Amino acid sequence: MKQLFTALIVFFLSIAAQAQLHFGDSLRVSLLTVAPGEQTFERFGHTGLRVTDLRTGQDVVFHYGVYDYTEPNFIWHFVEGKCNYRMGANYMRDFLTEHRRRRLDVTEQVLQLDSAQAKRLVDALVENYKPQNRNYRYNFFFDNCATRPFAMLNRCADIQYDTAWVRDVTLRDMVHEKTGIGQWLDFGIALTVAGRADKRASFTEQMFLPDYLSRAIGHAEIDGRKLVGETRSYPMGDGAVTDTGCGLFRPMPIGCLVLAIGLLLTVLAHVNRRDGQRHWPQKSAQAFDTVWLLVTGLAGCIVWLLNFFSEHPAVDHNLNCLWLLPTNLLFITFIWTKRGEKVRRIYFFIIFAAVILYIMSVCVSAQYCHAAFVPMIATVLLRSAANIASRK
Repeated sequence: MKQLFTALIVFFLSIAAQAQLHFGDSLRVSLLTVAPGEQTFERFGHTGLRVTDLRTGQDVVFHYGVYDYTEPNFIWHFVEGKCNYRMGANYMRDFLTEHRRRRLDVTEQVLQLDSAQAKRLVDALVENYKPQNRNYRYNFFFDNCATRPFAMLNRCADIQYDTAWVRDVTLRDMVHEKTGIGQWLDFGIALTVAGRADKRASFTEQMFLPDYLSRAIGHAEIDGRKLVGETRSYPMGDGAVTDTGCGLFRPMPIGCLVLAIGLLLTVLAHVNRRDGQRHWPQKSAQAFDTVWLLVTGLAGCIVWLLNFFSEHPAVDHNLNCLWLLPTNLLFITFIWTKRGEKVRRIYFFIIFAAVILYIMSVCVSAQYCHAAFVPMIATVLLRSAANIASRK
């Protein structure tokens, strides 16, 4: 995996031997759309603008969404929403070679721009690629590798879009198309992305996905003619993203298993308190509580950090903050001490109340609740109620 990322960095950060980008007046511009791949960072596809100088033969692809994960504090800056991405440029042959290696299909739509429109667009791209201009603050939904070319095209040409094909979808619906429902990637996004993604997405907002941009360009016109004059395909792989995950090792089966274990231990601990013959059920229940407080506490740290401190859009006002509490990490020790019984019962009452508030809030809000949340939240309610009622 590290070698793959290193190869991507070398590819995306180098412009074909640092070529001088000088274009004449005889230009052809195409929109390139890279199909989604198997890796997480490939799931949403990629977009580029190909510029060909028909006189000199210079053939360059400009594209956005380039990053260097080796820069200092990259992960922390990404979580904060303060990660600088940049514009990249590569020769077309290198662009195709890299995606052939990664087995990702590429589709080219040749745009029927007149010479003035093409020149205006290319000059804007070259200006944007200057070192002092190429960096920008990345935004997954609203400023990414597809939204930037869309904005560039609209700025440099008067394009008329036919929106008859546009569906009534949310940003989360569009994400589901790429991640699949019920997968771990989908689960993680459901945890961290809040209700902003569950509102109806406008035509412009839908352009954050490369294949939606490709579809919009395919239905567009310019000066009374079709914007796309020709479509070319560069098949590199099998054209499909397969689901390679184990059927049982998914959020819903894992959530149901956790609920079943929690229910079993709760029943055994209750029976044990009545006959007093065995101590292992109570100890097992305490161990179970320790694990789920640890897991939900760590998840809460991430969700709360994104909600309150990140500049990423659509992660604030996240209702999942109500049932994923980072304070769970501080109260793990009270599970095992009799001295802290009163504090423990009060804290579990707070957890129970917070989960009830979460359920009520989800019912009246637009925020999506992942199906796998249901058994996990039921487990939290079950064990919170058991701890409130129990006495050591």
